[in-house]
Amino acid sequence: MVRAVLYILLAIIVITLLRSVIGVIGKAAAALFEPDPNSPPGGGGPRTSGELKRDPVCGTYVSTATSVKKTIDGRVLHFCSPACSEKYKK
Repeated sequence: MVRAVLYILLAIIVITLLRSVIGVIGKAAAALFEPDPNSPPGGGGPRTSGELKRDPVCGTYVSTATSVKKTIDGRVLHFCSPACSEKYKK
């Protein structure tokens, strides 16, 4: 009877240690796949944060931070590309 209780306690200790080791290994592996918090979003490409405006030519939504801007009649229009900016007719 005492031997059975010792085996159960030993099994509980071994399982606890294994779970701890697996948890540490899992966290280390997850840290390898997380992006660097100091790098800009999108892997170093242009920032896409900010207000979204609709391109009047093609209808896509573009960030005001990265849009091609054109002022017409005192209004600032936002275009997704220089090609759309050139296609725009009043």
